[in-house]
Amino acid sequence: RVLLIDADIGLRNLDLVIGLENRIVHDVVQVIEGVCKPEEAMIQDKHIETLYLIPAAQTRDKDAVTGEQVKELCQNLKSNFDYVLIDSPAGIDQGFQAALAAADHAVVVTTPDVAAIRDADRVIGYIKAQGLDTPDLILNRVRPRMVRHGDMMATNEILDLLSVKLMGLVPEDDQVIVSTNR
Repeated sequence: RVLLIDADIGLRNLDLVIGLENRIVHDVVQVIEGVCKPEEAMIQDKHIETLYLIPAAQTRDKDAVTGEQVKELCQNLKSNFDYVLIDSPAGIDQGFQAALAAADHAVVVTTPDVAAIRDADRVIGYIKAQGLDTPDLILNRVRPRMVRHGDMMATNEILDLLSVKLMGLVPEDDQVIVSTNR
């Protein structure tokens, strides 16, 4: 059983990515504020019966929740799930810090773009400074042909630069049309 918590308060989108946007009744801020129980905000995935989502609030500000509140929520839910994954907002501001406060381990997801790798390096440094182990890395939207031609950073280059362990590569797929969730 896997629970996804969208911690990108104000910019909710994880529900869109997995196709659950029309089923939202409550959100993580309402759970934390006690307006509803976690189970009332959880949405079960349509295709994977062991996958659940607690969506972010779309109309609230990212400082609507604190790290301690997210940590307490995760502690209360851990015993019911094999994994509780927190999708943090990009950057290293309050929303990211709140998500990180509840983490036992971090996974950095980035693209093999020079600017994105620089940002990932900063995020990895911040994660380590907070006392967590070195995070794992997922490289997204990798284009092998561009890597072979030297137009995209190679995986070994990135791993040497960031000093992290690679968890996985996600190749660019022209068959995936993100805007329609297919």
